[in-house]
This record gives sequence, C-alpha cells and structure tokens, in this order.
Amino acid sequence: MNRGPKDESRINNRIRLELYQNTERLSCVRWEAQHSQGETNMQKQFPLNWKMIGTVVLVIVAVMSIAVGSVGAQDLPANSISVSGSGEAYGTPDVAYVYLGVDTVDANVGAAVDQANKDLAAIIDAVKALGIAAEDIQTANFNVYPEDRYDPQSGQPTGERVYHVQQSLNVTVRDITQAGAVIDAGLGAGADTVNGLSFGIADTTTLEQEARLKAVEDARSRAAELAAAFGVTLGEPIIISEVFGNSPVYPLGRAADAVAMGMGGAAPSQINPGQLSVNVQISVTFAIGG
Repeated sequence: MNRGPKDESRINNRIRLELYQNTERLSCVRWEAQHSQGETNMQKQFPLNWKMIGTVVLVIVAVMSIAVGSVGAQDLPANSISVSGSGEAYGTPDVAYVYLGVDTVDANVGAAVDQANKDLAAIIDAVKALGIAAEDIQTANFNVYPEDRYDPQSGQPTGERVYHVQQSLNVTVRDITQAGAVIDAGLGAGADTVNGLSFGIADTTTLEQEARLKAVEDARSRAAELAAAFGVTLGEPIIISEVFGNSPVYPLGRAADAVAMGMGGAAPSQINPGQLSVNVQISVTFAIGG
C-alpha cells in the first residue's frame, strides 16, 4: 500500500512518541534500582520489564533502518546509468615563469651571504630594467650549507671547510616575448643557475568553458553507448557533478628545453612557449527511460 506524506509523518511521530515514552519508563526503572536498599528487594519490588526493553531496542533499530534506507536511496538511484566524462581545450601561454639563482662559496659564511645578496640585488636591478614589476619578483629559495674539503688523491679530509649560499628568484614575465631577455639579463648580472622555465595562462576561464562542454558531450556519448549495449533507453540526467580541482594547465612538450643561454656575446636565448592544455572532468548519472 502506498503511503502519502501525511501518512509517513504520522508514522514517524508515533514512533518518536513511543520511543520517548519507553525511554522514560526505562530511566525510571534504572533510577529506582540504584536507590533500593538491597539487590533482593530491588528485584522483588522493581522487576525489569524485558518485554519493554525489547520494544525500545526494536523501535531504535527500525528508526535507524529507515534513515539508512533513505540515504542509500539518494546515493544509489534506481534504474540509472552513471558515467564520467572528460574534456580538454588548448591555448597559447601568455605568461612565463623564470627561476634565476646564484651559488656563492666562501670560507666565511658571513662573506658568502654578503656576496650572494650583492649578486641577487644586481640580478633584480637588471630584471627591473626590462620593465618587470617588483611584485613579480619573488625570493624562491635561500639555502646555506657547509662543505668539508677532501684531498683528491688520499680521500682524507684536509680540515678546510667552506660554505655555500644559494639564493634563487622566481620572476613572473607577463610579456612572454621578454622571457629570453629576462634570462639573458639575469645571467649577465651574475646569475649562475637557471633553475627552470615554465609557462602558464593567466585567465583559463574561456578554456575551462570549452573543456567543460567537451566533457559533457563525452559523458553523454559514453552513457548512450552503455544504454544501447544493454538495450535500454537513455533518459534525462538526474545527478551532475564536476570533479573539482584547479583545472590544471598541462604543458605540451618540454618548452624549457628550448632555452639556449646566451652569454658573452652569444646568440640571445630562444624561447618556444608551445601550447598548454586545460582539462575538466565531470560525473553524470542518467535515468533509464521507460
């Protein structure tokens, strides 16, 4: 027999009332038992009503079963097909990230730090001269460690100790055509390491929208194939969710390998940004049509 919302409400209210009344009765029995004069008198005067306790337990189990059943029905819709879909869109990078660094060595740790600071200041000035804003220049690493020297022939320690001071900068280049010039300027000002070069897309909104539409089509296509394979009709989508992340931007190829360090009058650094891809994934549950 089908019950309407009002019937279900009356049943639930009745269950709650019976649960409350039986719980109160059980509490009274426990209180009286704890304050009786002796165990024998307690058992004679206040015998436990096991039938009542059993009723309380059954009611609790019934309520929990109803709740669990409701959750399960929501998590696993009947007569449905669940699939995932992915979409990818491609775009040209419009921002570059250059990582420049220095590594100074001295027997005196203070002198090594001072020299590293001077070299880094010269690099920052050279990069700013190209129009890079101060907020786009960030210290990415500062590391100090000792090195004990060894005799190359005997392999024994010489007793000499020197200190390495490593510092690096993360430079955001918003005019991607200047990426090579930034590298050259940094190297010319004293940088002895280029720790990396990567590319990005400042605003991926348009690419995400394109990738999302492709993901929807992919999910619908997969669901239609499953429905056809099982001989059923694909209905409307009833649950749609996007796999949340940061819509990562993936490089195509190794663009950083295209950097040719230009120093001492050599050819300037050649930069090839290539393309980047944005990926979106979704999960969709479709109803099975009649």
